[in-house]
Amino acid sequence: MEVFEAIRTRRSIREYLPKPIEPEKLEKVAEAFRLAPSARNLQNWKLLIVTDKELKEKLKEVSPGKTPMIAQAPALLVGVGLSGDVMTNSHRVDTTDVSIALSFAMLEATALGLGTCWMGYYTEPEFLAALSLPEDNTVVAIMPIGYADETPEARPRKPAEEVISYV
Repeated sequence: MEVFEAIRTRRSIREYLPKPIEPEKLEKVAEAFRLAPSARNLQNWKLLIVTDKELKEKLKEVSPGKTPMIAQAPALLVGVGLSGDVMTNSHRVDTTDVSIALSFAMLEATALGLGTCWMGYYTEPEFLAALSLPEDNTVVAIMPIGYADETPEARPRKPAEEVISYV
């Protein structure tokens, strides 16, 4: 699958089949995360791939609304920033860099026939504690990953002329 095809066909998947993900596919998704660009190439990040059922259940229980897909998906990707550094534009480095890396992982997952859903619906202190991570780490986003048990339609997008300008 070409990159643009992955971009065009990617959907947010909220229902997953109870089918395990092949280790080689998870490795490719992780490698896409690892190869993403980062500010000054510092790579101040970590990707946690949670496959342990008990830990996924614990993460579901500490999430607002006890979001079922956290435990339902065969794996949960957790993008963690290791630095609270701020760029000259006042944006946090870890938020930007981990978001880029997770986007690369998401597109690779799509190309491999896996579904994902970008999530910011969690409470960071509880997630850090459940994952035994230090308080100075940042959980930038979480992403259930697995084989889709649904086929959502494409969501509408604004016309190009509303969001793109050549200046």
